[in-house]
Amino acid sequence: MTKIVLIPIDLEHKSSWQKALPTAVDQARILGGKVELMTVVHHIVGGLDWRYAIRGAEHGSLNYDIKDFVKQAEERLSEIAKEYIPDELFNGVVAKHGTIYEQIVETAEEIDAELIVMAAHRPSLKDYLLGPNTARVARHAHCSVQIVRG
Repeated sequence: MTKIVLIPIDLEHKSSWQKALPTAVDQARILGGKVELMTVVHHIVGGLDWRYAIRGAEHGSLNYDIKDFVKQAEERLSEIAKEYIPDELFNGVVAKHGTIYEQIVETAEEIDAELIVMAAHRPSLKDYLLGPNTARVARHAHCSVQIVRG
């Protein structure tokens, strides 16, 4: 069975993968495994008609679906993977929608990940703190978690 290294990234913040992605590739080589790249499309704020928030009140669309966001995220992940993950180490991409840490932990279980590699924080947090999602993943994951400091 192939050992999978899962690397969740935030497509909005290059710092979430700039150092963590090369680390995940290195770990996959060490384990003799492959890298799976993932992202989680953030929840839309409750009470907000997100169809109109996306395009402005005059250009909202009932046909605009969260599935479109997920598809666009998968396409962007594929672009990043082509650029940074060697073909022989690439396992695939996955984009999900929901609570970030829950989706990461669930995905790691679904793909039977050996390791999760993720960044320690967003650029706005102090170096001594883990971001809330990173800390929750480290606490709840059923596999090892490697945290890469930016």
